Amino acid sequence: MLLLGCTAQVGTVPLDPPAAEATLLQIRLSPDEDPDDDPWSRDWIPTTIEVDDWSGQGGIHVRGNSTRDYDKKSYALETWDAAGEDLDVELAGLPAEEDWVLQGPYSDKTLLRNHLMYQWSRNIGFYAARTRLAQLSVHGEARGVYVLMEKLKRDDNRIVIPAGGALLKRDWVEEEPLVTAICEDELLLDWPSDPAGIVDRLSAVEAELLDGELSRVNLESFVDYMLLVELGRNVDAYVLSTRVILGADDTLAMGPIWDFNGALGNADYFRAWETEGWHYDYRHFPEDNPNGFCWYEALLETPEFRELRRSRWADHRAGAWSDAALTADIDAAVEALGPAAEANFEVWPVLGEYVWPNDEGAEERTTYVEEVDYLKHWVLARAAWIDQELG
Repeated sequence: MLLLGCTAQVGTVPLDPPAAEATLLQIRLSPDEDPDDDPWSRDWIPTTIEVDDWSGQGGIHVRGNSTRDYDKKSYALETWDAAGEDLDVELAGLPAEEDWVLQGPYSDKTLLRNHLMYQWSRNIGFYAARTRLAQLSVHGEARGVYVLMEKLKRDDNRIVIPAGGALLKRDWVEEEPLVTAICEDELLLDWPSDPAGIVDRLSAVEAELLDGELSRVNLESFVDYMLLVELGRNVDAYVLSTRVILGADDTLAMGPIWDFNGALGNADYFRAWETEGWHYDYRHFPEDNPNGFCWYEALLETPEFRELRRSRWADHRAGAWSDAALTADIDAAVEALGPAAEANFEVWPVLGEYVWPNDEGAEERTTYVEEVDYLKHWVLARAAWIDQELG
């Protein structure tokens, strides 16, 4: 099932999740030195890696921006051959690659927000990183629940972009960004390495979009991306951790989604804890990138976008995002974790504590069951509000 058509294909997604998703992995690492000692270093530290179905060599370093200060770190992981060269490996039944992420849920006390949102994206045919729930140990020391996930990159098994296209992102600016001509949108280039001509191509499509000409805009991708970030009311939505795809024929598409730790009621700013209201309507949005919503502002003025948004929402609610389906997915993930959830909080005792950017009610939820119940009630109330808004 191809996601965004022939011009900007974003991976393929199985219609039915593989049975491996319900299996809790055991991942064991033995790095030459502790990556936590220097969390801001991006130097690869050699490590042995043992996963249920594979063992070998690799490299590791701490990843993330605001999360690097957490006691529980997240990691970038590479798989290597005996000579220390990149090695494509099928980890836990996922398509072969050498770039991986070990995301350590910390402020997210359900341990599941990224895992669920990516699953809900794939369930509507919109590629998101495939994930596996895991318990991690480092040199035999328990580190709690982690989520093994695919790193987002241009790849035949991940984000499929034909030669001549480009993968861009809006995120924290660590280098000179590409700036579009009219919106002055700041974008970073993920692929290819040569930026020649890309700004001019983006700016040409942007000019058409702002003039109401949508022939080079993949509307379905823009709609589904918006519905995903609004369902989760992701606090970083649209302007951070946001991928944009320029097709070889200069068709513009959105996706895939990334980084939903601060979604589904788990943030205390931009009113992201509220189940009512569009995230993009909040008066201080988008503070992190004032020009990052410019394309959507133009799209929301067009009847084509508004009608497709209404019909796509109705389709999703009749299927993959029905109340019954959303609840069943949460229950299945909790069941897959089993006792590992409680064991996580023996290592990281944060239940009932505020961990940035938790919502104000986090201190009142002192058990894992209460965290899961809050998530269920929040997402169903959020979906009901969108039902009301989109008819």
